[in-house]
Amino acid sequence: MRRLMTGLLNRDKDTICALASAPGRAGISVVRLSGPQAQVIAKKLCPFLPESLESHHIYYGHLRDPKSNHNVDEILAAYFSAGRGFTGEECFEFSLHGNPNLVDQCLELLVEHGARMAERGEFTFRAFHHGRIDLVQAESVLDLIQSESRKSASLSLRQLQGNLSSEMFQLKSEITSILAHLEANIDFAAEDIQVAEMDVLRDQTQALVSQIEKLLSNHRAGRILRSGFKVILLGSPNVGKSSLLNVLLGEEKAIVTPIEGTTRDLIEGQFLLEGYPVDLMDTAGLRESLDEIEKIGQKRAREKMESADLILMLIDGSKGVFPEEQALFESLPRDKTLVLVHKSDLKPAKISGDFGSVPSVRLSSKTGEGLDDLKGMILKRILQEVPSEDSVVSVNARHYNHLKRAQKFLGDSLTLMVNEESPDLIALELHQCLRQIYEILGEVYDDQVMDQVFSQFCIGK
Repeated sequence: MRRLMTGLLNRDKDTICALASAPGRAGISVVRLSGPQAQVIAKKLCPFLPESLESHHIYYGHLRDPKSNHNVDEILAAYFSAGRGFTGEECFEFSLHGNPNLVDQCLELLVEHGARMAERGEFTFRAFHHGRIDLVQAESVLDLIQSESRKSASLSLRQLQGNLSSEMFQLKSEITSILAHLEANIDFAAEDIQVAEMDVLRDQTQALVSQIEKLLSNHRAGRILRSGFKVILLGSPNVGKSSLLNVLLGEEKAIVTPIEGTTRDLIEGQFLLEGYPVDLMDTAGLRESLDEIEKIGQKRAREKMESADLILMLIDGSKGVFPEEQALFESLPRDKTLVLVHKSDLKPAKISGDFGSVPSVRLSSKTGEGLDDLKGMILKRILQEVPSEDSVVSVNARHYNHLKRAQKFLGDSLTLMVNEESPDLIALELHQCLRQIYEILGEVYDDQVMDQVFSQFCIGK
């Protein structure tokens, strides 16, 4: 099977077209045409276009079928000259009335007169290929499209505007400078000339290690803004986990009955808390069970505990704490657990459990008592992870892996400097570190990485 990357490189001289707006009926649909023959094809179908086109101008007229000489639609055609549009190529964006039949006719005419349908992410790939954006910015296009909150959209937009890229270019420049001075020392070693003091190079390397550590620390905060703060509900059967999930989500997501064990699998939903996305997960009640489906659900619940940012352990305030609940609490990490004394609308029982210094709140899903307190406690935890969203540089899993490798190579080079080892060995580690930065920016890459990035895009982007 032909790889996406190889195919795009082999056909980068083609003129491509696709629907660039959302499919379906709408007020307006936008069709994009990009490539070396874009102007030739457009003028065949848009006789209203002047002989000499001006970039970033919009032209009004009718899209016409040259064979039948019939008008297809009344349109606006925006023109972008080579190097000035999104793809870096000569490009048109046609705004049609939002009827799928009109869009289909437009695309059929474009293909009939020399264009071909674009593949997934091909417009963005061409922007990357022509140097309009780097690979980090290309990824942020998809992140921006998929953002589910204003804060994650804002984060993706900052990345598209180059905040992480500028950090990477700075790292690349400074590592290259250290490497250049180090290699100059190697070249002039025979003449007993030292171009740069090793103490200075060591201090510069230490500063870069700290800079990479700061970027790595942003990974968690960026993930929370992009994907959500992960909260899991744990507890015995029938303590009200599903009721609380429904109240927080504002919809009847989970089935609620008085029967123990109603929830047998994970139920997930997301809500916004002061603009921050919160991923909420209801789990099967933790108890001894002979039901195979329920046991699978309980196993999944325990696995999800590991990756959760916050665990909400519920107990039934009208019944008190049972020994198995105390045992469950003892198994939970204290630093990311809150205890919820649920069903506060019922006659309270004596709470005999020992929860130490772990914060707790009494609440009722039925009356709403304590819900604001709970939301405030969740928000406080989020703000501890994301102290200032404007300062967060979004580091995704791919960036994180390369930065971890860069950190290792840079750390190894620093150790060699401290131990006054061979400059050739130090240079080797710095070259390896530099390659990781190149790979983040897409300055060196392989087909597999490109396939992974651009195959996630929709057609038309």
